[in-house]
Amino acid sequence: MIRNLKVLGLALVAVLAMSAVAASMASADAFTSEKSPVLLTGKQIAPGDVFTTTAGTVKCKEVSYKATTGTPTTTISATPTYPAKTASGEQNCTGFGFPAEVTTNGCTYLFHLGAATTGTLDIVCPAEKEITVTAVSAGTDKCIVHVPAQVGLATITYRNSGGSLSTRELEVEANIGGLTYTHTEGTGIGRCTPGHSATGTYTGKAIVTGEEDGSPFAHVGIFLS
Repeated sequence: MIRNLKVLGLALVAVLAMSAVAASMASADAFTSEKSPVLLTGKQIAPGDVFTTTAGTVKCKEVSYKATTGTPTTTISATPTYPAKTASGEQNCTGFGFPAEVTTNGCTYLFHLGAATTGTLDIVCPAEKEITVTAVSAGTDKCIVHVPAQVGLATITYRNSGGSLSTRELEVEANIGGLTYTHTEGTGIGRCTPGHSATGTYTGKAIVTGEEDGSPFAHVGIFLS
């Protein structure tokens, strides 16, 4: 009986040890670069970013992100930019069937990397600021969507991309639900009505590359480790 208890005890210790190792491996993911600090630049991959609300859908063809960080790290604070026009001169964003502009008002995106190369996103804004999406037609506001600061938006998926060493990049994909927002009524035909929700969605994908901080022409490999 005592021998059986000893065997059971050893087996339990082994299981706990293996669980601890597995947990350690699962939590070991981090953003890493060949040189630190590193300047990160993100560029959107087609077909574009899509923000879905109860008032309708907002689509942007081009979005870029910039960040400077030390590595290894599990968080990256990035500044998003939604240009009014694309590189080819086309309207970049549309909202609810009208031309639209996204204004970040100093808000940033804080990316978190968790276990298994997935994570969450926080929208971080200065006091009393928020991200706004304004749909305009013939100089008239048709709808204004207000996106305040919020945390724990899921899910963000990260993947290693590119070749080896200095050519390594990251692919970042957003498939977010539970986004909180309000929308302000516009004027004229096609205007939206007032409303609010905590069920908005946001999807998009970007490739993130690294460069030497202060020397933007020297590529630096970035990867998950």
